[in-house]
Amino acid sequence: MIDPSFLDQLRELNIVLKRRVSSAYAGGRSSVQYGRGIEPVDHREYMHGDDFRLIDWKLYGRTERLHIRRFEEEKSMILHLLVDASSSMDFSTTGIRKFDYAGSIAAAFGYLSVHSNEKFATALFSGGLMEVVEPDKSKKRLFETIDLMNRLQLERGTSLSNSANQYVKMIKSKSLAVIISDFLEPVDQLRNGIYRMAKASKELIAIQVLDPAELKLPWTDDILFEDLETEEKRRTYLSPNFKVEYGRQVQDHVMRLQQVCNEIGVSYNLVTTEKPILDSFVSLVGGIERGK
Repeated sequence: MIDPSFLDQLRELNIVLKRRVSSAYAGGRSSVQYGRGIEPVDHREYMHGDDFRLIDWKLYGRTERLHIRRFEEEKSMILHLLVDASSSMDFSTTGIRKFDYAGSIAAAFGYLSVHSNEKFATALFSGGLMEVVEPDKSKKRLFETIDLMNRLQLERGTSLSNSANQYVKMIKSKSLAVIISDFLEPVDQLRNGIYRMAKASKELIAIQVLDPAELKLPWTDDILFEDLETEEKRRTYLSPNFKVEYGRQVQDHVMRLQQVCNEIGVSYNLVTTEKPILDSFVSLVGGIERGK
């Protein structure tokens, strides 16, 4: 289950960490989210690189701290969250399924979007789109999305390409998109989906969620494996040479996926489920901030 109390941990972050997360998500993209309307919608602290002409000097006179005015564009940014809900996301050796880990990260992005008064949309996909939550910026919609993910029955089969081809029709303006998946498909098939999403959005972030046992097999001897998507079962003897070859092929897949993302101009990030979700999320946002 995705625990909504995880969002309480975000609220309890110390002030320095809050600024780091907030600036990475909102401040670094102010040109996307805010334009030059007639009336300012709010303020935020001035950061290096901001347009000094937006400084509110009257507010500075009262607070002795620099803040800039933010004006809402006619079309504010929408955050699009695509979460893999295929059967392969049901895997766990750490006490938390990949899907629940991915859903928690999506919820955290949604929380920051609501906190920044921006709309977010969520799509759950497998072989195609399963559920789509329309754009909204309310806390009510955020908790409805978490409840939907907690009730969802994961489906067999994955096709990011099919899912992306369906979802891009819903992106009406250049926005920020985040795909959270284990990306366990042939890389050549993943390329099309990643390309389509990147082309439709202003910025795309790919977050690969893996269980540590998928990177390095912890078992030995004779093991019965079951493919969660096809339900095919296969007994395999895990010799030392087999485990070495398996690890090589997994690393090759990860490196090829990262190369595809780099070629298309997508931010690639790998997280594993043994790490506390909050730690992973803060690292993700910090990495995105440094990658600008």
